[in-house]
Amino acid sequence: MQANAKKPATSGLVRRNFLKQAALAGAAAVPLSGLLASGARNALADTTALSVFAPLPPDPAPPGDAKFSEAALASWEQAHNAKVNYEAVAWPQLHDKMATNFASGTHVWDVIYMSGWVSEFLKFVQPFSDKLSPGLVADMPKSSFSTVTWGGKSYGAVFTLSLLTLFYNTEHFEKAGIKEPPKTWDDLKRYAKELTRDGHYGWVLNYGDPAGIGGVASYWMTYLQQAGGKMYGADGMPVFNDAAGVDALQLMVDLYKNGTDPGSISYVGINDATNVMLAGKASMMMNWPFTWKPAQDPSGSKIAGKLGGAILPAGPAGTASIDGTDAWTIAANTKQPDLSRELIEFYLSPDVQKQQALQTGWLPIRISLLQDPEVQKALPNAAVVLEQAQHPYDSFVTPDYNQVTQVIGTEVQKTLQGSKTPKQAMQESFDQVTAIVKKRG
Repeated sequence: MQANAKKPATSGLVRRNFLKQAALAGAAAVPLSGLLASGARNALADTTALSVFAPLPPDPAPPGDAKFSEAALASWEQAHNAKVNYEAVAWPQLHDKMATNFASGTHVWDVIYMSGWVSEFLKFVQPFSDKLSPGLVADMPKSSFSTVTWGGKSYGAVFTLSLLTLFYNTEHFEKAGIKEPPKTWDDLKRYAKELTRDGHYGWVLNYGDPAGIGGVASYWMTYLQQAGGKMYGADGMPVFNDAAGVDALQLMVDLYKNGTDPGSISYVGINDATNVMLAGKASMMMNWPFTWKPAQDPSGSKIAGKLGGAILPAGPAGTASIDGTDAWTIAANTKQPDLSRELIEFYLSPDVQKQQALQTGWLPIRISLLQDPEVQKALPNAAVVLEQAQHPYDSFVTPDYNQVTQVIGTEVQKTLQGSKTPKQAMQESFDQVTAIVKKRG
């Protein structure tokens, strides 16, 4: 319990006080309704309210917003004499609503969900990760704090290990005589071409949105790392206009020409591409862990029981991925920083993390739970994601990430549609991103 928290006022105590006063005062006693109203006001006055800004389900929503661990949340509230209130919006609205709210100077949230936006909104959040329980931190992958760290300070806690891995249709593989998932880029290109048959494509992905985590630029960043490249050098300036950057884009072009669902260029969100996969119209895709659970539901999926998972195929430098960067942060202007941190630690507690996985399909961030037999039985991709986490997964988040990915993603789209070569697109992207970084200073 927080040191300065007051003991909770209970309805039973209010009633006992009323009965005692009534016995002493007789007919002169205060009316029941007035006393109950007064007791209710006192109870409310003693309760600390915490406001949480979060996404709506099925995106990574916390207990009380999503339907899991609700009893545990109620117990936490009672123990801390607190009330957690949610302002939840659909995921596509989160960033802009946050930006508008911060710009107004009237933001009232205590705990705030972020997805790759920490460095962009740095002055509106406060560092707190160094105050998290050492046992909790030791149970998280070492890279967990990379996307919430800026200037040597960590401003958040990632609460789900959300890495891109390979999803594939085992029935399609069997019919094509393919016995294992692709291990290399060459395998991936060959499989995509061979699996484009019988009314389905070998590969599908959403290339319709250029920017953000899960936009086409972030997929290129995945391949960039597999090719041995990186976005920025030690001085913070772009360095991706090299052989690795070009090779990464060339792979996307090769896949697109030989085995990719042509509708991919118009699919805006991952759900658009996933629906093609769930309908049995594509054999392979990169996807996020949370889609594993609905893919196994026969009421909405034609591939239930036919889905395989593997780490992403290796490029010249090996396999690599990107992180969905789903994290909890604490507002810079909150009046309850300690209680806000305790709420985040509650969200990251073993019981809540386990129910998050079992009930919603969003994997835990805790290594012990990713290895938990019950979690792995319900979500076999947990072991795959944990294996993928042993390899690089840098999302290259910066304060101007949306602007940078908008530029790169647009050039990638042009290349996939044939209006530019990979080399031309990389040069144009490099010039524009360099200007953006120089402006940032």
